[in-house]
Amino acid sequence: MRSLAASTFLITRAMAEGVRVAAIALVVSVAIGTSIRLAVFLVIALTIVYTFEGGMKAVIWTDVAQLLLYLVGSAITFLFLLHRIPGGWNEITQVAAAHGNKLQLFDFSLSLVTTYTFWSGVIGGTFLTMASHGTDQTIVQRLLAAKNERDSRVALIASGFIVLFQFALFLLVGVLLFVFSQHTPLLATGQRLDAVLPTFLVREMPTGLAGILLASILAVAMSNASGSLNSLAASTVLDFSRLSGHQTNPEKFLKLSRRITLVWGAVLICFGLVSWGPLLEAGLTVISFPFGSLLGLFLLGTFDKKATGTGATIGMFAGLAVVFSIWRFTSVAYPWYFFVGTAVTFLIGSLMSRILPARATQRSA
Repeated sequence: MRSLAASTFLITRAMAEGVRVAAIALVVSVAIGTSIRLAVFLVIALTIVYTFEGGMKAVIWTDVAQLLLYLVGSAITFLFLLHRIPGGWNEITQVAAAHGNKLQLFDFSLSLVTTYTFWSGVIGGTFLTMASHGTDQTIVQRLLAAKNERDSRVALIASGFIVLFQFALFLLVGVLLFVFSQHTPLLATGQRLDAVLPTFLVREMPTGLAGILLASILAVAMSNASGSLNSLAASTVLDFSRLSGHQTNPEKFLKLSRRITLVWGAVLICFGLVSWGPLLEAGLTVISFPFGSLLGLFLLGTFDKKATGTGATIGMFAGLAVVFSIWRFTSVAYPWYFFVGTAVTFLIGSLMSRILPARATQRSA
């Protein structure tokens, strides 16, 4: 069961990180005028260097510096956009209202096919956050690296407020970019919408400031990539340590984990070269497939004392199958996948854990 869950994590985390790599490669390609392929290679190569040499400590401390850099950079971008838009905030509210009310805070509609509603945010977002902060090795490894349980709890709670602030800031920057582009078109016909921010930074920002802001975007991408590389390598080595034959030797563990880091770096380069479409929703959709099932497994093992490995395995495959079917054959929005995957995995896993032992007893009798 552990190997199955780890395998699911490894595959889907690598795919999701590939989307992020593709996003940052787009920024790099716009900034320095190079190809997407070369940009993907440069981003991963630079990230591998300090992840390979510094390990978890390097990942965490570079994350701290990168967090400050991209939050400051985002705030500067917001203020610069606000200054450049003729008419200021009044113009922003008028244009946003005239184009679908882009500043609307809540949508209380009960539609399952509308991606961003109050209910999909509260229900789907709750299960997404429980899964990402409770079962994702990328987050959990940071919590385990804290000095004690209290510090880990403080970090977990503080992250909620920081994420709320940064998401609100990023969404406002997006609205301001839309309004600015109504006065000064940024993208050529047929150009990807994902390129609007780096294009704005390169074309409209003063040279030195543009460099700092582009560095802030690189920072967040490399922060994600380094954390993913470290967690992918750690999960590969620890969850499959018995297969490696070096499960009791720390020195061999370290050497093996470094080699695995290089392997996963190559995998991320490959996924970064895939054409994913709109990058934000592509990344969230990819992680929505396994996260519900992984959370269902965690809840099953925590709250159901009669759960068995066989029942949990069947429940996990059922959860994955149902989510994939909903994605393939319906128009249900992806935030609901997290709730559906969790519920199906827990319920089927709990049910099968009770049915299969009973059948086994009848056959033996």
